[in-house]
Amino acid sequence: MINLSQKKILVTGACGFFGKHLARNLVEKRKVPQDSLFLPTREELDLRTWEGCKKAVEGVDVVFHLAANVGGIGYNKANPGSMFYDNMMMGTQLMEAARQAGVEKLIAVGTVCCYPGDAPVPTKEEYLWQGYPEEITAPYGLAKLMLLVQGQAYEKQYGFKSIFLIPTNLYGPEDHFDPAKSHVAAALVKRFVEAARTSALYVEVWGTGKASREFIYVEDAAEALVLAAERYEKSDPVN
Repeated sequence: MINLSQKKILVTGACGFFGKHLARNLVEKRKVPQDSLFLPTREELDLRTWEGCKKAVEGVDVVFHLAANVGGIGYNKANPGSMFYDNMMMGTQLMEAARQAGVEKLIAVGTVCCYPGDAPVPTKEEYLWQGYPEEITAPYGLAKLMLLVQGQAYEKQYGFKSIFLIPTNLYGPEDHFDPAKSHVAAALVKRFVEAARTSALYVEVWGTGKASREFIYVEDAAEALVLAAERYEKSDPVN
């Protein structure tokens, strides 16, 4: 079991919804000293570049990779190319930089968008390779899924330790309500609040009305990431 309080830790995406809660967990619950925690912003380091990734992992023992170009359905429709490119470049180069730098463990965060569009709910890890992801979110989902492929390949060839965790839809405090990039729970809350405020006759929700979704409270998801870093040693995907 890894004692994270004695490690130098990088959290990418630490300014985001999930990243804020993870960083808080590490400081408040695991007692990681502030000066042992590296929380770069996108303005400080561009992880789409090799130089940015190399600088990010300098002197680091453990990496939590949460940074992503991510958004809602409308954002995915409008930006499939940049979402694929940005997430592929960040993930691929960061893991290679971590390997070269001798990082002990990398915890990569995947997405339910990795799964086939027709995967049943509750979703099991063995469903990952049973079909193509939902068309609209496939560029994002497949780019994130390559973190699993890369991690397993690196373990076989180099003995590099990585974990691929797939959280369901997150919700909780400090989420954002940008219509283009918000998570589904926040987006729905915003729509219903606005409908109540304006006395709207209905609320528009995309989809067929038959979809099933799973949700996880963001603080529980952060705790799961930390527990995996401390105790899990396999490169197999974990929901």
